[in-house]
Parts: sequence; structure tokens; C-alpha cells
Amino acid sequence: MNHDDWKTGMRNEADSTGDTRWATQTRRAAALLPRRTVRGDALLAAGAALGVTVTLLGLILAAHLLTGGGTHAPTRPQQWWLGLNAGLIPLIAGMILAADRARPGAVAAAFLTTQLWWGLLTHLVGAFGLLPGWTAWPLSPTATTLAALGVTGLTLGGMSLFRSVQGGWTCLRNPA
Repeated sequence: MNHDDWKTGMRNEADSTGDTRWATQTRRAAALLPRRTVRGDALLAAGAALGVTVTLLGLILAAHLLTGGGTHAPTRPQQWWLGLNAGLIPLIAGMILAADRARPGAVAAAFLTTQLWWGLLTHLVGAFGLLPGWTAWPLSPTATTLAALGVTGLTLGGMSLFRSVQGGWTCLRNPA
């Protein structure tokens, strides 16, 4: 069955029942069926991965500026704020992707490329000499791989969290 056949079947099923509440929910579910392909999901997730990488790079730049170009260590509140944002940004990106019904496999594949984005972006910042004392690159391959795995895990965790909350909300709204 293709996408249009599936939607038509759901609408026909909703029209043929006497339960108006169920019919309304079925029509709403048919309207919300995703139409994207795997390629579309991969492009969406790649854009999100690039956005998360740029945002995390912005956090590193903020830390660089907050510490006076790396001349002194960040204060405890600065460390806490940067760490919190570094964890929340991929989590929120995962929630947004789950709300847009992206496929988890495409998201995982795209977010595992964050170390490539990171390498390219930090190289560009360093190559153009935009910030004196810039030391975000070169990181060890192990560190960038672990960071990519962490960002991917947080993003998939955000997707799972969104789906759990959405499922719980549905059970609260429709207890029967």
C-alpha cells in the first residue's frame, strides 16, 4: 500500500463506523501520517545535526570568550551553564525530530556524522584566524567519536522521551 491508499483506507474506515469519537481520532491520525521518504528524513536529520553542531560550537566559542581567550578557567556557574546547554541542545533537537516524525535510523545515521561537521567547522574557524588562541581543534579522534556518540544518544533519547510523553498524554486523554 502506498501513502495515499493508506490514508484513503483510514478515512473510509472512519466513515463506516458509528463511533464518532473513534472516527474523529482516525481521521486526525490519517491527516498526521508522514509522507516523507527515508531520504527526506535523512536530509532533515542531517540539517538538524549540522544545526546542533553549530550550536555546540557556539557554546565552545562562548566558553572561549568567557575565559578571556583561554587565559583562565571558567567559573563554576559558567561550567554548569555550558554543560547544561551541551546536554539539552541535542535532547531538544531529538524532541523536535520526533514531533516531526523522523525515522530514528535516519536520525542516528545523520547524527553520527557530527564529528565530520565538527572537524570542518573548527578547521574553518582556526584556518581563517577568526579567534586568537582558538584551541577547540585538533581534538583526539577518540574524543570526537565519543562526543558524536554522546550527541547521537542524547538526540535519540530526546526522541524516545517525546514519544513516551506523547503516549502517556494519549492514555490520559483517552482512558478507555
